[in-house]
Amino acid sequence: MPAFDTAVFDIDGTLLDSNYHHALAWSRAFDAVLDRHVPVAAIHRAIGMGGDRLVAAVAGDDVEDEHGDRLRDRWESEYDQVSGETQLLDGAHDLLVAVGEAGLDVVLASSSIPKHAQRPLHLLHAVEHADAWTTSEDAEESKPAPELLDRALDKVGGGRAVVVGDAVWDVEAANRRDLPTIALLTGGYGREELLEAGALAVYADPRDLLAHFDEAFGTRSRRR
Repeated sequence: MPAFDTAVFDIDGTLLDSNYHHALAWSRAFDAVLDRHVPVAAIHRAIGMGGDRLVAAVAGDDVEDEHGDRLRDRWESEYDQVSGETQLLDGAHDLLVAVGEAGLDVVLASSSIPKHAQRPLHLLHAVEHADAWTTSEDAEESKPAPELLDRALDKVGGGRAVVVGDAVWDVEAANRRDLPTIALLTGGYGREELLEAGALAVYADPRDLLAHFDEAFGTRSRRR
């Protein structure tokens, strides 16, 4: 029996090279709305948590209370301008194919707003290679809350799931449901901090994970 019956994939930073596009969009939003600069490095450290949490995390509760909605609206418009430049990470599509051929259900657990999820779902050929996917509309609470994982698993009825993500927030959300996480370095988080957060294993990128498929997923792929 395979170690898992379901693989739940984060998209941004894990399959799609978009974390730095998000950080830049947030930086431009902060510069436009506030009278002070928020360091992009601080913003990057929060990428992976929901936008409803990010403002307070990087700029404080007062900024969230006074400017949160304006900042999120401005971030959305800024990301609209750069989202078309995002690309799949090497091996992302092949990894989904391999996971499906190994007999696991594939769920793409995106917390993006629907219009921002369209591009990666198209690039990944989600209709052919995913059993289900989510967007921000599927959960009221964003990461690191585990609600999105709950909704993702509800869609396929997975009982033995593994989460594949790139951020400590992915690991934290999975920890809250006692789900193991395979982490990738593609989001800009460090190997040791991902392991310290509780990741089961860390690989460089989707291609590296694919190269270590059997040890990571505990099964023999039926790839031909």
